[in-house]
Amino acid sequence: MKCFAIVLALCVVGAYAATLSDEQKAKLKGFKEACITESGVNADLVNSIIKGGEIKRDKNLDCFSACMLKKIGIMRDDGTIDVETTRAKARTTSVDVAKADKIIDKCKELVGKDACETGGNVFGCFILGKDFPVLD
Repeated sequence: MKCFAIVLALCVVGAYAATLSDEQKAKLKGFKEACITESGVNADLVNSIIKGGEIKRDKNLDCFSACMLKKIGIMRDDGTIDVETTRAKARTTSVDVAKADKIIDKCKELVGKDACETGGNVFGCFILGKDFPVLD
């Protein structure tokens, strides 16, 4: 299930791009590139997953997820999820607010043993919710 969640998390590029402004898309692209470098995840692997390829979840991918959430402002530096900021950021997109709130309430509980694991859990959960854009 964790593997499936990460695959879905990285496939958000095509599926949710319509909910983001051009400025938001540009920021997320920059965040993605920076997080690939910071996490040590293989860029080809990330790009393959975005295109629908399969992957097994690992520490680098989890750390990539945490990095993305931190850069977006959803995860604090200590690895905890900032629920109010997450709700506010969801409202800057064209997602359905009620659906976003439901997803946030579900995903905020998925704390891992460290920031990277929490990032992987939460990032995947947002995407499984289908209405929460976190990647460009």
